[in-house]
Amino acid sequence: MADLETEVKLLKKELEDQRKIHDRLDVAIEKLTDVSNSIHRMLAVHEEKLTRKEEALESRRVEISSQISELHSRVTTNTKEIMLSATKQHDNQNKQIQKIREDLNKRIGVLEKWRHVLVGCSIVAGFILHKFMNFS
Repeated sequence: MADLETEVKLLKKELEDQRKIHDRLDVAIEKLTDVSNSIHRMLAVHEEKLTRKEEALESRRVEISSQISELHSRVTTNTKEIMLSATKQHDNQNKQIQKIREDLNKRIGVLEKWRHVLVGCSIVAGFILHKFMNFS
C-alpha cells in the first residue's frame, strides 16, 4: 500500500507539474497573441504611412510635371519672341543699310553730274581759250 501511495503522490506531483507547464504555456500563448496583435497594428500603421507618403510623392510628381510643362512653354514662347525680335531688328538694319546705300548713290550721282559739268565747262573754256589765243 505504501508503494501505491507513493505512486499516487508521484502521479499527483507529475500532474501538478503538468498543470504548471500548461499554465506557463497559456501565459506564453497569450503573450504571443498580444505581440502578434501589436505587430499587426504596427504593420497597419506603417502601411497607412506608406500609402500617405506615396500619395504625397504622386501629388508632388504631378505638380513638378506641370511646372516643368509651364517652364517649357515659357521658354518656347520667349525663344519665339526673341527670334521674332531678332528678325525684326535684322529687317530694320537691312532697311537702314538700304536707305544709307540709296542716300550715298544720290550723293554720288550729284557729284558725278558736277564732275561732268566741270569737265564739260573745262573743255568749252579750253576750246574758247584756244580760239582767242594764238600760241604761234
